[in-house]
Amino acid sequence: MRTPADNIPRIKHHMTPFPYSIAAARGLDEAEAMMDEHDIRHLPVTRADALHGLLYRAELRVATELGADGRAITVGDVCTRDPLIVDLNTPLADVADIMVERRVSAALVTRADKLVGILTSTDVCRLLGELLRGPPDEVA
Repeated sequence: MRTPADNIPRIKHHMTPFPYSIAAARGLDEAEAMMDEHDIRHLPVTRADALHGLLYRAELRVATELGADGRAITVGDVCTRDPLIVDLNTPLADVADIMVERRVSAALVTRADKLVGILTSTDVCRLLGELLRGPPDEVA
């Protein structure tokens, strides 16, 4: 017997799989170039092949301005060190609730502690738009 919870989509169906990431030791200019090239606002940060944090475009802008005095600042110095990390099979409704509660615009998605995706507020809004439009009319 199906329950209402069975109808809640899993995050794995709506996330961006295999997101770009950057090593914590890299410079801010490299992070900015990567974000510009791929038109993204969130960049997972790794250290020794493990998740270290999440760099938001806004953090990058502020850090770049502060680093203008010549200090070498790395991505690891300025990224959010406590990003929202969720399992691949977490119900999307739960992730959306946590994103609202924590006031974050992205969740890093893992499987067996390895980064496999990212869910952003853009992904959630895209899904909401699809749901509000409903199924497309069938063409006879």
